[in-house]
Amino acid sequence: MGRKRLFVSRVNQNGQDGQNGEVTGLRVWEDVLVTLESRLDQDEFTRWIADLRLVADVENEMLLAARDAVALSRVNARHKREIERLWAAFDPLERKIKLVCWLTIPEEMRDLIGDPWAEELDEEDVAEDAAVPAPAASPAMTFANLVVGPSNQIAANMAKRIAAGLPAGTAITLIYGPQGTGKTHIVLALKAEATAQNAKRKVVYLTAEEFMSAYLDGVRARDTSDLKRRLRAATLLIIDDLHRIAGKPGTGNELYQNIREVTGNGGQVVLVGDTAPGETTGFGQRLLSEIKGATSVEVGLPDATMRREILVRLASHISASHPEFRLSDDMIQKLNAGIRGPGRELTGAVWSLFTEANFGEEEPTMEMLDRVIRRHAGEQREPTIDVIKKATLKIFPIARADLEGPSKMQAFVYPRQIAMYLCRTLTRKSFPQIGRAFGKRDHTTVLYAFRRIKKSLAEDTRLVEDIARVEATILELLESGQT
Repeated sequence: MGRKRLFVSRVNQNGQDGQNGEVTGLRVWEDVLVTLESRLDQDEFTRWIADLRLVADVENEMLLAARDAVALSRVNARHKREIERLWAAFDPLERKIKLVCWLTIPEEMRDLIGDPWAEELDEEDVAEDAAVPAPAASPAMTFANLVVGPSNQIAANMAKRIAAGLPAGTAITLIYGPQGTGKTHIVLALKAEATAQNAKRKVVYLTAEEFMSAYLDGVRARDTSDLKRRLRAATLLIIDDLHRIAGKPGTGNELYQNIREVTGNGGQVVLVGDTAPGETTGFGQRLLSEIKGATSVEVGLPDATMRREILVRLASHISASHPEFRLSDDMIQKLNAGIRGPGRELTGAVWSLFTEANFGEEEPTMEMLDRVIRRHAGEQREPTIDVIKKATLKIFPIARADLEGPSKMQAFVYPRQIAMYLCRTLTRKSFPQIGRAFGKRDHTTVLYAFRRIKKSLAEDTRLVEDIARVEATILELLESGQT
């Protein structure tokens, strides 16, 4: 019997699923998953939520299983209420949902269900799945889909060298930088690449929080030997979110001992944190010395070109399974300018737009996009024409007299037309009003500039980048209180 059969229930008159009156718990769980993915940090979703499995319907109570006690504890602490709330909103049968640990489910039931994490599907299940569009999911974190640019080039190259087993400086590498800049993507890509190149290579990836939970479980049981065996057998040990165990001396000391064992056996250790070695605090002297002695590489905030590429790739990934979800160049540009945070915030905004567009079933509109930007970035004041001029002059090395004057030199015309275009798109000023603000020009001059810039956006990447830079500067000026 296929596992899906455990979840089919007859719908009452108030709830129809459109398929012979049946609704499945798995269908409801798919809707919950899509919504959670659009709202949660991508790393958090991938690591904890995506690994949950709906395993059975027991007396109208849906059992949602975590793979082990550590995963169950994390989900219960951080996401249980949201999962319950979303389930109640999506399930027409008003069933309850219960989070359980797979290992604590009675053995007879586990035998009946089979391994819920197994990839195999019987032919009947494959046929059922083919009839139901798969929910959109975040792309896998590999080097192939990592957007590389000036802010992360060195870190990406370092990770590739380590994956290939090439010399990479010291036995310990620290990858550091602000949250949301793609550090976890780099090390998960490293893990996947290292395993692909050498299946016999023992790669262990843990977040610092996972390490701490496993260590504390061992302390309570008065036996940490399982954790030690797992980590010390590694030829490549990756510890993510190192900052999460700052201020916990016992955990830090245990991590230090394991790092020393791995490197002492000729292995490589990769640590991921938020701060540079010299600014790191909260660790014991021995672990701090290891961190400061590591080969360190920084990951910074993505530039305008990288941000645009992140948006384009994610939109293309989603549209591959949801053809209606198409983002125009204007939408990409508006997202790039309106969401000021790192790459994680950009991707979060795209997933929110996916949700706004009926989970990709409708084509996104500018109205939807405006709501998403307001939700993520907050309400922004409309800039004045003077603010737009100031921002333009900060990006282009010309004088205000040149921006407003009559000169037809390309060095002056290009930024002037950009400024006019932004005055029209970011404010409610009319063409005549904008013309008067630029040397008392006729409205037809502004109209020509607007149409020319809008037409060129589809093919001129330099123009797109320059407009994004001016828009970012406009937001900075508004945030600083300038008008």
